[in-house]
Amino acid sequence: MNGIHWEGDIAFLIQGERITTAFNFEIPCPFEPSKSPCDHRIDLRAEVDTTRFPTDPLVDAMSPVPHNMGDQAVFTSQQDLSIILATLSRMSSPTRLPIAPFWSVRPDKIIRSLGYTNVQPLVLTGVRAKDKRFVDQVLEAVPYLPRRLVLQGEPTLVLRPEARRTTTTLGQVNIADLVSLPWEAYGAHLLKQHMLSKGH
Repeated sequence: MNGIHWEGDIAFLIQGERITTAFNFEIPCPFEPSKSPCDHRIDLRAEVDTTRFPTDPLVDAMSPVPHNMGDQAVFTSQQDLSIILATLSRMSSPTRLPIAPFWSVRPDKIIRSLGYTNVQPLVLTGVRAKDKRFVDQVLEAVPYLPRRLVLQGEPTLVLRPEARRTTTTLGQVNIADLVSLPWEAYGAHLLKQHMLSKGH
């Protein structure tokens, strides 16, 4: 699996064949490179002024900092979030956008994708109330998989306990200002701080 792996107090970031730590010196890695597809290239050397970034529940949900096993998926029923979601997804420095319409991916493939990494949320949009049977199938698996799931869809969808509703105020922010921020560097900063804090 790609993402963060711990050996004692040392965190290793595995991205395909590339393995790095939060330190500026090399540490022997006890883990093998990942054979899973890797759709992110987070550069832990990035530096950024964190005061420029908004505090918002959706920013937290899209952070590359791994969630804890057992954590709930995140659901928002707010519409017109496509640019905002694509912008926030840059926190995991994607090589391929981790966003897709819910109807375009089979539930078994979604569940498989939730096992590929723990540092890049998977975002599925356009969930309809009539998709509930398939959504439930995915949500049942969420607590046992390492990747955070973010769903966007109809407000009438009845959610299982494995998902929680959230809202965002980012729609009130100037979209050009939001897009122009260096989200890749911010995501790398958040992940590096997590790695240096021994996961606490």
